Amino acid sequence: MILEFIKMNPSGNITVIVLTPVSPDLYGEVARQVMDTDVLGAEQVGFAQRPLGPGAVARLEMMGGEFCGNGCRSFGAWLMCAPYLGRRLESGDLEVVIEASGYDGQVLVRGRKERGEFWVSSPMPLPSRIQFTPLGHSEIGLVEFPGISHAVVVNEDPTSEVFWQVAEVCNCQDVPAFGVMFLSEEKLQVVPVVRVQETQSLVWEGSCASGSVAVGSILATKGNGKVKNLELKQPKGTLWVDIDLTEEDGLAQVSGPVSLVAHGKVWVEC
Repeated sequence: MILEFIKMNPSGNITVIVLTPVSPDLYGEVARQVMDTDVLGAEQVGFAQRPLGPGAVARLEMMGGEFCGNGCRSFGAWLMCAPYLGRRLESGDLEVVIEASGYDGQVLVRGRKERGEFWVSSPMPLPSRIQFTPLGHSEIGLVEFPGISHAVVVNEDPTSEVFWQVAEVCNCQDVPAFGVMFLSEEKLQVVPVVRVQETQSLVWEGSCASGSVAVGSILATKGNGKVKNLELKQPKGTLWVDIDLTEEDGLAQVSGPVSLVAHGKVWVEC
């Protein structure tokens, strides 16, 4: 099967989006092959689909059915290459309306082109639950979102052994998608690792948008309920996070650079 794809770099979290329509029952196998370093070498894979409702120009389905902020930022940047698909705001930014897995309603992705790449912001789901669980002499901040949960651990060495220990403590070994965000609180540096059940993958990501929102939510919970323009350095890029948990509607948003790496066709065995 020959598939058209784009390969994007949203703050180091290399993302492939398959543009050719693919049956959902093949997402896992296609993603597994595409993520192989001998094929396209992505950290995650999304699939472009027709929107389910009016008003959106397209829909993004992630390989595990989760919501992905970096996936939405990548897809939005690609769609912004055709400005007629969005609308120009007074600020000069383009706004593109899409749908996404793991998100009710429409996602309004905003961005602008700067020095050969895009600067793109995407709204994010607010946590459905935040809870704290002891881990040795420290604690885990477990943040649950639709389709994915993240555990934030502070000042722990980022290893696979700690990941599985945290997954067991949180009872998240077999959930559809689970991440651990290893946070250096003093430096505001994060090392993200995410497991997706559908592809049986455990990926040390260059950056993670939903994980960054999890970190911001934990810091907001421990503070005044808000964080503004929180700069989180990650292994291959930086993300900026805005969180407001004080209002009923709330706010969660992730921003950062996005660049196009490749656009072409790939052969997968399905």
